[in-house]
Amino acid sequence: MLRFNSHLLLLVLGFSLVTVAQKPQPVSQVEVNLRRHIEYLVSDKVEGRRTGEPGATFAAQYIERMFVQYRLTSPFKYKKGPPTYLQQFPFVTGVEPAMTGNSFKLQLTKAAGQDMAVEDTTPIAPVGFSPNGSVTDAPIVFAGFGIVSYDSKFNDYESLDAKGKVVIVFDGYPNYDDPQSKFKRFDARTKALIARDHGAAGVLLISRETSFNEERLAKMVYDQTLGEAAIPTFVISRNTAANILGIAEDKLKTAEGVVSSMATSTTAANVGFPETNAKVSFALNLVKKNAPAFNVIGILPGSDPKLKDEAIVIGAHYDHLGRGGSGSLAPNSKEIHHGADDNASGVAAVLELARQFSLERKNKRTIIFIAFSGEEEGLIGSKYYVNNPVFPLENTVAMINLDMVGRLNGDKLTIGGMGSASEWRDLVGNLNREKTSETQIGDGRNGSNIDILVNIIRPFQLLLNEDGFGPSDHSSFYGKRIPVLFFFTGTHADYHKPSDTSDRINYAGEMNVVDYVSTITKAIDQNPRRPTYVVVKSAAIGPARTSFNVSLGTIPSYTEATDGLVLDGVRDNSPAANAGIQVGDKIVKLGGKDVRNISDYMYVLGEMKAGEEYEVIVVRGSERLTKKIIPAKRQ
Repeated sequence: MLRFNSHLLLLVLGFSLVTVAQKPQPVSQVEVNLRRHIEYLVSDKVEGRRTGEPGATFAAQYIERMFVQYRLTSPFKYKKGPPTYLQQFPFVTGVEPAMTGNSFKLQLTKAAGQDMAVEDTTPIAPVGFSPNGSVTDAPIVFAGFGIVSYDSKFNDYESLDAKGKVVIVFDGYPNYDDPQSKFKRFDARTKALIARDHGAAGVLLISRETSFNEERLAKMVYDQTLGEAAIPTFVISRNTAANILGIAEDKLKTAEGVVSSMATSTTAANVGFPETNAKVSFALNLVKKNAPAFNVIGILPGSDPKLKDEAIVIGAHYDHLGRGGSGSLAPNSKEIHHGADDNASGVAAVLELARQFSLERKNKRTIIFIAFSGEEEGLIGSKYYVNNPVFPLENTVAMINLDMVGRLNGDKLTIGGMGSASEWRDLVGNLNREKTSETQIGDGRNGSNIDILVNIIRPFQLLLNEDGFGPSDHSSFYGKRIPVLFFFTGTHADYHKPSDTSDRINYAGEMNVVDYVSTITKAIDQNPRRPTYVVVKSAAIGPARTSFNVSLGTIPSYTEATDGLVLDGVRDNSPAANAGIQVGDKIVKLGGKDVRNISDYMYVLGEMKAGEEYEVIVVRGSERLTKKIIPAKRQ
């Protein structure tokens, strides 16, 4: 599950067993199935299921085998080869030098024309999200941390001429060890954007690492949800930086401290070398590396002559964090992040629901079971599906999403999307009642005993959240005007860490969640009236993942972009809605600054003030529209 800060909902359950005294406690087949699925998905073979890596493909193939076993229909039939349940979508895992030509050439020179060696004595590397480009003999100018924050009245570019030059700046931000730093949002992409706005041709980031081999920015990592930097960007070793600035390496730390101390000042940090004696030439030619990524889709056709033309989607994401890195809450860990709760638990629940519905085959509507990938990277798989559906979206009546349903604590269950259909509150409430289910263990053959497992499912304590948008795959469907329900049993200390393992799953609790979701799904399926889609009016502008003080009420798309930010959603009664901005609009300019992707958008948003009017330019179809927007203060 993507990290989130919105409040959710809770649930309650009880569990008791009735069996013959003095005999081993029987185990329900449902629990056996859930354990089997989860234990495979957390095994070392799948290595944490990071999208684009071999382990994720192994996981997809396992889910596909289960769909075959449950006799679900495969949606993809090609001229060559057997039918498949795999929906492949484009996924960028990183970048690499081009195979032909000069992929990366950089030369540093002193003012007197003396070359500074690059390969051996002065390590330097392009960052993975750098665009390609070239310059010849561009002067290098020092710009502190490369930060301009009008809200904090801090400007590293004050009285600095950067036009046509390459700026050298410290990576990170002032008071780097302060988790509440007001400068925390100024990352490498933001610094490149600021540099471009001041006319710079490139950026040299001074590494924070003593050993350049440990520098994360030199690993050629590429995050397609954030896109490219604004101008060519390189990371350089501290020794390289010292050579460029003409100081001893041990003085670099002192200079960094001086710049940090100016963070509360209204003037630029002058540490004695605003102009350097070095020049730089570079030619950069990187290409993106693509890897196979898949959604896994199985279809159970409906039995009703009319209702079979409508569908219910039941989904969960199967990807996780591999061996750590981006998204991990275990700093510097290279252990397998098993992701038992997040989200092997949700996938296991979907597989068990697929098995049960397939055995019964009493569903009137078509049910589409989907295991998504790319969720941790920004809902990439589910967004690909809603733009490339196997069943018409206009005939998709509901989407049910299970994300982290394996840690039921007491009786607490969260259900999101309650405001996305007018029928949800009564439906969810009326079906949340105590009931008893019986499962036969053994068949009496060969002298074996027949035991009955009695499961008393008690009402959950529900925490109901109205919002149809959220930090998981249901958000992609709600943005397409489909009612959604999102089931979640709560976060925990093992979230996004290697310790999220199968032995910590509450299997009895998950069994009851599966039963509850099954009951709700059947109620939706059997009702001849489809749920009524509602634009959530009461959705608060919730807390931000970053330190933004304002909100526009937009739901940005996290798909890769270079020509503007497409909006997946616009909250009702929000500043964006009041400005006349619509779902599907592409923001290309905001507050007088160009917006190419989510990184540009977040930088501009961070500089905006509540109550002030700004101009926003959007592209809608073939039209280019200018609107006025007044940001709201974030609650």
